[in-house]
Amino acid sequence: MPSSAVILAVVLLLGYFIRNKIRSSKFPPGPRRLPVIGNLLEAPEGAPWIKFNEWIQQYGPLVSLDFGGTNIILIGTHEVAKDLLDKRGNIYSDRPHSIMVNELTTRDHHILFRHQNSGLFAEQRLQAPVLSPRASQTYKPVQDLETKVLLKALLTSNDFTHEFERLTASVVYTLSYGTRIHSADEWNVRESVRLLEDIVHIGNVGAKSVDAFPLLKYVPEKWSPWKKRANNWHESCEKVFMHDMKLGMNAKGWNWTKDMRAAKEAASWSEVDIAFTLGILNSAGIETTTVTLKIFVLACATYGPSFMPRAQAELDSVVGDSRLPEFSDLEHMPYIEAIVEETFRWRHLAPGGIPHSNIRDDYYNGYLIPKGAVVLPIYDTLRKDTNLFADPTVFLPERWEGKSPQGQSAVTGLNNFGFGRRICPGRHIASNSLRLSIARMLWAFDIRAEGKAPVVQESTFTAGFVSHPRKFGAVFKSRSERRKSVIEKAFSELEFDTPRMMDEIKQEQIRIGIPTRA
Repeated sequence: MPSSAVILAVVLLLGYFIRNKIRSSKFPPGPRRLPVIGNLLEAPEGAPWIKFNEWIQQYGPLVSLDFGGTNIILIGTHEVAKDLLDKRGNIYSDRPHSIMVNELTTRDHHILFRHQNSGLFAEQRLQAPVLSPRASQTYKPVQDLETKVLLKALLTSNDFTHEFERLTASVVYTLSYGTRIHSADEWNVRESVRLLEDIVHIGNVGAKSVDAFPLLKYVPEKWSPWKKRANNWHESCEKVFMHDMKLGMNAKGWNWTKDMRAAKEAASWSEVDIAFTLGILNSAGIETTTVTLKIFVLACATYGPSFMPRAQAELDSVVGDSRLPEFSDLEHMPYIEAIVEETFRWRHLAPGGIPHSNIRDDYYNGYLIPKGAVVLPIYDTLRKDTNLFADPTVFLPERWEGKSPQGQSAVTGLNNFGFGRRICPGRHIASNSLRLSIARMLWAFDIRAEGKAPVVQESTFTAGFVSHPRKFGAVFKSRSERRKSVIEKAFSELEFDTPRMMDEIKQEQIRIGIPTRA
């Protein structure tokens, strides 16, 4: 006869499985789950959004998965994404917890992975004064200068990826550290970008073991290669971020480093904490803006004949050929704005989604979304939402003109900047850089494929968390000798006096009522 202890254990185990079965029956639909491991054997790798999109097409705009006990909720329409991540942002602004990422690697120093807690809110408050919409408008002199440098470089170079990296790095380094960047190959820029890419790979590889078996986090480093990688990542970040913060403190003129160091919110923060806040902000800004500009060039190389003539006609009408487009011109060029919006939509730089998590059980349309689920808006599916976008694979700026049938308000949050309380804090600065860069490149150049136009398909892009266009060739041909002369003259007249420019930005912020802290 079995002992009472064994009987009790069996009863408790059966009760656990029955309870889980009843509870999971309330989840959104999804593929059939196997006992214990759920859908783990079907977990996609490489470019997971391809399989995610298939499941969304099969099961609907809200799909439930179980990856070995981790509940995954896929979001496949803008309506659902906005309802949950925007309107219920107080619930859905957490991040999934990972021992590998949160505890071993970032040590709660990376705002992208921070949980929805007092640390996140403190970091957002520290950043807010320098990243607000009004403050972002005062940084236009930096973007004006750096886009002129970009145009001058593109007159003689077709290495547009390198020039875009230099442009975006110089904007963020000037603002953060009071230091311009002359080449994207400067070691601190290259290291910052590498470390951003590494953290995603570290999470994908190491987390599979240590997150599945949490006791592994106590294994000494010499026997745990994942822990060695985590420590190396954090040490490398600390090295480059502290180096850059010292640049900022020693630079002449105002900058974000001095502003944040002087903030009362930072009184209890260590130097390393502030260095990581600045460094993560900068590396993300370099990577995301560069990728978006490359996507724009890819659109020119493939669909340019269908939209570039109209864009250039609008530029010629508003600007002419004797001066460069200015920020003040952009509001008079709706088709240029439509091109920017379509660039955001046509290919999202994080097609597999940026994970959210909910801090409590929630119900949506009768379905239970369990507390702590990984809630993924699949951007690759959202951009192809046929309820909003006809022919979604086609680059078609016209879909954004005026009050289209889709209604621009219906797709707020579509672009690269995210949803709800986790929306990108630097979006206003990035948006200004992108808009002026795109307008000036279209004014200055005919951009076409180098050789045969590429056929855009999934293999055109890398399969990482941040999905880049794979290497392709494009030619930037000056539209006329007159425009070339305008670019050269504008470049020759630039004053590379960064301290004075940054102090003038500070004075402008004071003039319009933005408090500065340094």
